[in-house]
Amino acid sequence: MIPDSHAQRKAKVYEAALALTSQGVSPAALTIQQLADAAGIGKGTVYEYFSSKEEILQGVVCYCFAQENERIAARFDRCRTLVDLENELVDYLQEVAAQRMSTYRLLAISFGQQAALPECTDACRSQLTALTDALVARLQAAGEIDPGLTMDACRTSIFCTVTGGLIALCCSAGSGDALPDLPQNLRDNLHRSLRPQK
Repeated sequence: MIPDSHAQRKAKVYEAALALTSQGVSPAALTIQQLADAAGIGKGTVYEYFSSKEEILQGVVCYCFAQENERIAARFDRCRTLVDLENELVDYLQEVAAQRMSTYRLLAISFGQQAALPECTDACRSQLTALTDALVARLQAAGEIDPGLTMDACRTSIFCTVTGGLIALCCSAGSGDALPDLPQNLRDNLHRSLRPQK
């Protein structure tokens, strides 16, 4: 199968935008020339694939969502027990905080100033929901998650753990306060909300 050079070149531009953002360049301040230079392609080539910087930034958001869903899918695939899930979620949150938090914060600020997120966010949210539902069904069938809990309750517990963990890590990074008990607290909260009742 011949690789999709169109998709590869677009991904190079997205990766360039993420690299520049991680170096502290505001998404609003990015230029097409900077993106082309960082991607190692010509400015004209960038315009062959994108009509504007705004289109690139919207594509970056979609790209990031898709990348995170791939990472989450790989982690969920390794989960055979509730403890596996607890560990994978905590490891995932620590990975995001260490490697991608500052970049995502800048992107969130940039898109917080716009009226709406790109259309792809609905598709990515649906994909994440499907991944989570498949995981929950597998762990419920294995007796690892309370079978009396609805899918919605399980999904909410998992999403709240991730969101709460990210907020706590973000606040911790901003204030400089260490949260040594956070990983175990997240594991405990998830365990209490999902474990089978005895």
